[in-house]
Amino acid sequence: MQPPVFEHLRRIPRTRPGLSVPPSRQDLVDLAANGNPWGPAPAVRERLRSALDNAGMDRLRQFPAADGGPLRTAIAARRGVDPARLILGNGSCELIALSARAMLMDGGSGLAARHSYAPFGVAVQAAGGRFIECLDDLLEAEWEPLLAAVQPDTRIVYLGHPNNPTGTLLTRDGLAHLTAALRPDILLVVDQAYAEYEDPATYPDAAALLEDRANLLVLRTFSKIHGLAGLRLGYGLGGQELVGLLERVRMPYNTNHLAQVAGAAAVDQEAYEALCRARNQDARTRFLAEAERHPCRITGQAGNFLLMETIFPAQELARDLLHRGVLVSPLDHYGLPNHLRVAMGTPEAMAHFWKAAAPILDNLSCGCP
Repeated sequence: MQPPVFEHLRRIPRTRPGLSVPPSRQDLVDLAANGNPWGPAPAVRERLRSALDNAGMDRLRQFPAADGGPLRTAIAARRGVDPARLILGNGSCELIALSARAMLMDGGSGLAARHSYAPFGVAVQAAGGRFIECLDDLLEAEWEPLLAAVQPDTRIVYLGHPNNPTGTLLTRDGLAHLTAALRPDILLVVDQAYAEYEDPATYPDAAALLEDRANLLVLRTFSKIHGLAGLRLGYGLGGQELVGLLERVRMPYNTNHLAQVAGAAAVDQEAYEALCRARNQDARTRFLAEAERHPCRITGQAGNFLLMETIFPAQELARDLLHRGVLVSPLDHYGLPNHLRVAMGTPEAMAHFWKAAAPILDNLSCGCP
């Protein structure tokens, strides 16, 4: 028998895994996933080791805390909020999908800016909604085009802040204007996965606006600066009523025991965050200085990655770099046919990148020897 064909699913773009990497390539410099090249903090590593001693292994027989109580308490203390205003997710991606499912249960549309994080659109369509992409070129962050694109049936708006893959973010005033002007029945989801890479004194944190808007959900993740992408852990901040409603569509035990243990240890590592933030800024400064010596254009002001535009097709250039031992993200599927996203790595990794990339860019020829 032929398997059933769900034609409505064909409208949803498949998640693109990136270039295929042979298992034998252990020498690759990975600048594609936007992770923390230094990994989790030493204290987090030690806490995980302790959680996996003999007694800890026995704990793995049991289900994790269904509501992640200890972790939620630790995060709430760090963020200065009531734990009832916090929801945990299997990475912030789960919360992106959960929010779409909650808001589009009875139909409607979801909205994001062009060149936004691809899972926004996937989440809206998977929930049965109509996805609207604001077609203004938002390589420069603006809030007015988002408002102009809202339709009568719009139920949810997503904003990357900073946005992946463009590295743009709104100003404090722009974020406040969007939050105030957006129709009150629309849920505004602000994905702040890269927020910890910004200066806490100047970063326009959407969480500061939670009291001004009932339908506001602010997402954070442990996958980036905390170096815990493999454990899949994120959280959302919102009003107590909103979080309570979202909890109705959250599956139980959605965050595993080890992720909860690591997250509770990581959330207090402010000194380590500051160290990684400084290392990232140093890598960006050096990268920008080197890029000026080669025929390419760099955009993006925030996060732990930069957007590189060249004359070459993105896939072609990425394959050539892969041949030379460097993995980056081609962004042709984002409507950016000549752009690569390059994550900031260790000094050794960035030197490897330029050793591979400079001859290609300077010779203006692409093709593996």
